[in-house]
Amino acid sequence: MSQAKRDAPPMGLREQKKRRTLLDLSLAARRLAVEHGLDATTVDDIAKAVGVSPRTFFNYYETKMDAVVGPVGEIGTPELREQFIAGGPTGVLIDDLTWLFAWGFEPESEVREGISLVTEIIKTEPRVLAAFVASGVRLEAAIGELLTARMGATATPEFAALTAGLVTTITSRAVMSLADDPTGSLATAIRDHCAMAARLFDQPTGSKRRHVDDHDGC
Repeated sequence: MSQAKRDAPPMGLREQKKRRTLLDLSLAARRLAVEHGLDATTVDDIAKAVGVSPRTFFNYYETKMDAVVGPVGEIGTPELREQFIAGGPTGVLIDDLTWLFAWGFEPESEVREGISLVTEIIKTEPRVLAAFVASGVRLEAAIGELLTARMGATATPEFAALTAGLVTTITSRAVMSLADDPTGSLATAIRDHCAMAARLFDQPTGSKRRHVDDHDGC
């Protein structure tokens, strides 16, 4: 179990079931789209593969394309979001955001399969790539709401977009780093890449800092 899981407050059975169905529908949609093609895949097919009714499907996703893209705006769980908004778990904004993202990358075997399926779908379905790009707007909105709630002041669209882009890049690079390591932990890789990103903002000290300051006006 990852550190993110250990730090997370317990999730109720109802919430567990809802999240499980949400992820199962997305994975089924991706599997069917790879096997039969997106156009030949129906909502009925996806619902049947998961063992739910089409009506239940529409409680989670509006279209089959939404299911293929997955729960983009679903960052963490209500309990985890509440902890984030309260300033936890570490108090460092970027660390806490990646903690929320890392929590969603389990079970890791399904995450890896889902990423592999999306890669295959995009090769033949440009519409899916466009849908993933468009989903970035939803992600920015979700992150903007979280930032606003945590900071007590409205997060500007620019700040939300920058934050979403940074977290997405850290997450994507972490996933790519495990391409040749099937046993590696995605949650750990995300935290490691977050730490690497933080090095970009390290402040020089001593003589090095003075040397930089001396050249500020050049």
